[in-house]
Amino acid sequence: MKIVILGGGATGMGVAAKIKRLKKDYEVLVLETGNYVSLGACGLPYFVGNEFEDKKMLFARTIEKFNESGIDVILNSKISNINFENKKMLVNSKEIVYDKLVLATGADAFIPKIKGLENIEYHKLTKYEDAEKLKELSNSNNIKNVLIVGAGFIGMELAENLINIGKNVSIVELENQISSRLYDFEISELIKNNLEDNNIKLYLGNSVKEFISKESKILARLNSEEIECDLVVIASGFKPNTESLINSELELSSNNAIIVDKFGKTNIKDVYAGGDCCVIENIITKKYCYSPLATVASKQAKVIANNICDIKSKFNGTIQSSIIKLFDKGVARAGVTENEAKLNNLNIKTVFIKDKDHTHYLKGQKDIYIKLIMNKDDNVIIGGQMYGDKDSILRFYCIATLIWNKTKITESIEQIDLPYSPPFSKTYDIIHIALSKLLV
Repeated sequence: MKIVILGGGATGMGVAAKIKRLKKDYEVLVLETGNYVSLGACGLPYFVGNEFEDKKMLFARTIEKFNESGIDVILNSKISNINFENKKMLVNSKEIVYDKLVLATGADAFIPKIKGLENIEYHKLTKYEDAEKLKELSNSNNIKNVLIVGAGFIGMELAENLINIGKNVSIVELENQISSRLYDFEISELIKNNLEDNNIKLYLGNSVKEFISKESKILARLNSEEIECDLVVIASGFKPNTESLINSELELSSNNAIIVDKFGKTNIKDVYAGGDCCVIENIITKKYCYSPLATVASKQAKVIANNICDIKSKFNGTIQSSIIKLFDKGVARAGVTENEAKLNNLNIKTVFIKDKDHTHYLKGQKDIYIKLIMNKDDNVIIGGQMYGDKDSILRFYCIATLIWNKTKITESIEQIDLPYSPPFSKTYDIIHIALSKLLV
């Protein structure tokens, strides 16, 4: 059995490693268009911000280690003429055949069409070489003012790290609130205040109309004002890396991501796909969603490998859980937002409360905020968001578990036996308070 995998990211290398553990006699070949595999892309903003210096720490395993386990890797692969019917393709002008194919081509940065963008040197942050170049520039005394286009996870994490190394940072965001698809207004406002309190200049409900190269500077013309900067980073989100597959027999979603079933199978026999190039099912809305997260990619990798090796395995979907650190605070979310619930015509009840993260007689007590969303038709919790100290935010794992298990809010759940100790919480935690308010 010969397995060919397109893409050496989290999904591709996860599938390869799992298959070789299960079926040592299977031939596994990974084709990677770049010159490395197994990059931990989530660490890139922190590498740029000098949180660590050893670039090897960004890579989970070396190619040599994969080779030792029997996995062949071809770097700098130019892949063309994929023939799904005859199970063959051209790779660097050489024909390669397969028994089963895994598409794990990942995602790339979405670059908006902005007048003058092609005339300036701009940067993105999706690959190692992006981070290496940004790190070099950011550590230069010539770079003082940085403009980031987009206030998503990458934009905010990079902004924090640039502030920490002494840069002046501005963020331009098209929406009127931060990450409106992920957070409701109450949480977005807390994020906004955090960024501004840490000297990040925000231009919300705004966009760059034109970039102009001005000697050694770059001028960005917004809706009603101009910003002069030394460095521009485009962080406007991601798009699935499927351009070469658009006119193929593969079934794609509206954003050209690959549609797969719960077993990682595409609509073509013996062709699987997973990770950032795919859409997956949201278990609450039952609709496809695009969720390019490492946690999803690694879980899909295991499912795909199991099914290729005749171990029936199912990917159960997503609640799009995420957590992000912003300076000394953390923000977490899972499930649907209030806005998303309304768009899906769900009959909901919401609570938003502020409390303290631990007992008052110990130093360092801080505010913590939580928003919960419940479907009133069945009393099932379907969404949650939390903002607080970066240590106290970890209690959100409990909320994500309740949402994942489609937990019905009852008196018993209100009394959930959470651990208590004065340095960590109050006897009646903010989670208890929020659950009790849903029952009123």
